[in-house]
Amino acid sequence: MKKGNIWVVNETSEGSLSLITKETMSKAKELSEDLDKELVSIEIGFNNDEMARESGYYGADKVIQVEDELLEHYNTLGFAKVLETLMDKYDPAIIMLPASHNGRDLAGRISAKKGVGLVADCSSVELAEDKKDIKWIRPSFDGKLFCDVRILSEIMMATIGRGAFVEATRDESKKIEIIKEEVKLKEEDIATKFIGFEKSDINPLLDKLMNSKIVVSGGLGLGGPENWHLVEELADALGGAVGATKAATDLGWCDKDLQVGVTGVQVKPDLYIALGISGAIQHTKGMDNSATIIAINKDPDAAIFNVASYGIVDDLFNIVPDLIKEIKNRK
Repeated sequence: MKKGNIWVVNETSEGSLSLITKETMSKAKELSEDLDKELVSIEIGFNNDEMARESGYYGADKVIQVEDELLEHYNTLGFAKVLETLMDKYDPAIIMLPASHNGRDLAGRISAKKGVGLVADCSSVELAEDKKDIKWIRPSFDGKLFCDVRILSEIMMATIGRGAFVEATRDESKKIEIIKEEVKLKEEDIATKFIGFEKSDINPLLDKLMNSKIVVSGGLGLGGPENWHLVEELADALGGAVGATKAATDLGWCDKDLQVGVTGVQVKPDLYIALGISGAIQHTKGMDNSATIIAINKDPDAAIFNVASYGIVDDLFNIVPDLIKEIKNRK
């Protein structure tokens, strides 16, 4: 592995660092310590002094800040020119970006232009046994398999999927070195004009699933859509959100946005209850970071028990209705 630092390219959301940036920062910090490299945050934008400081609070050893009015809103050509210029000057070893729409766009542009190996939508990042290489692990075949991808170019680049890692710890006492760089941009470098920003409405069920501390999910063990009410009633009794496996959403038993898994939503609630879920890796990789996992399944060999904190081997229809009644009685 070449000399050079580890970079995380920041992404902001509604005036703050995005959650996926904080998650990426967490893993990047771990890598920097294991490889004895500095963690550098790349902050590109306008009036972004606060964002530069924030990325330092979330673990960066240094922050490289580029500020320009033409960079107030993300645009492919402007951001790519800035990142390319910084790469030429500082020559990093590893660059990590959020696997958002903009992160994927920017990473793909830089990869093609600079001839840098890129692994997209990583769900895990691990050091090889000899610590001389990195395993960039990403889902394939709709999350049924996970591929260990190696990058052969000198500079390594990857985008990191949401929920892949825990959020980095914020520490305001941390001393931050901010390096301000100027990359001269002209309007013709951008080739586009920002007209306006229109925020799209998020499905309230999805919003609740992504932010709830309790999630109750259902799988094929429920037998059919006529029994889906058990998932909803248990979630409602606990004040939690509803989730589902890919198979359940594909069959139309519930809203497609409620899919938990590597190709759906990745969640980390305080409590995750799995009802009739076998435990396919596509699903478990989307919830196995939950603080406590309770699984109810009549198959004692179900893979879900391998990630569960507590398991109940029984038919869920013998358990869940009485559980809902008992919870309601105790309120």
